[in-house]
Amino acid sequence: RMRAHPTGKRLLVERPDLGVFLSNSAALKAMPEASLGRTFYDAMDNPVGVPGYLLAGLIYKDGFFDSFDMSDDAKFYLERIRWLHDLFHVVSGYATDLAGEGMLIYFQQAYLYGLNFNALARSPFGIGPRYFLRPDCGKARWQEYLRDANSRGLNAYNICPAVFAPWEELLPQPLSDVRHQLGIVPFVEDSSRWLDKSELGKRASTGFGAQSVEAKQAQLARKVVEAGVDYRDLYRFSDEKARSLHLLAANGATDAQIREAAGRST
Repeated sequence: RMRAHPTGKRLLVERPDLGVFLSNSAALKAMPEASLGRTFYDAMDNPVGVPGYLLAGLIYKDGFFDSFDMSDDAKFYLERIRWLHDLFHVVSGYATDLAGEGMLIYFQQAYLYGLNFNALARSPFGIGPRYFLRPDCGKARWQEYLRDANSRGLNAYNICPAVFAPWEELLPQPLSDVRHQLGIVPFVEDSSRWLDKSELGKRASTGFGAQSVEAKQAQLARKVVEAGVDYRDLYRFSDEKARSLHLLAANGATDAQIREAAGRST
């Protein structure tokens, strides 16, 4: 389908690296106020969160992704699609609270693959939000919110499936213009005020251990990447070398010192 789509076909020829764009915090921060790129930067600039490029980069750990024999088109597609979740939060208006994540699943699976509500509600992705989340907006209303999220995603899919969109070119543009071009009507309600009474909600309210050692290590990795080390290389390094770079970041090393250490073989 991507090869048959005008924009998708062009992307497969040009193969822009969305990961390079979205992991360049300095460039995103310098984009115009209210642009997609600047809004994305502001949303991701969270001192206790895990940057999206670190989650996307997990496929490179231990040579997992690099070990597969696949076409260049397939490799490009799989690498690109891993970057879209955080962008979807920004363009859709669905927040990163538990209810927002649940609605985003119904939006995202429609926007990526054209899945309608009935198909999605029976899938592994759809079962969780539909049956295990209990936000106190009410059960019937919650189901309508999920249907609405799915409808918004399908509308955007019918204009241009998400992975076919030229996100690199859209980043400097005003977010409102990007939404109009992509056919996305943003969600404007404040879902963070809905308390969730499920067991999953109780765990989420404590941040799933957001102050854990893993979260702290993620912030050190962010410093390494922002010093100029490619996030993919960081995952491809040995555990020993990655730890040494984290230690340099923790001890206040300069960007140049971190890059120099990253360039040394072990």
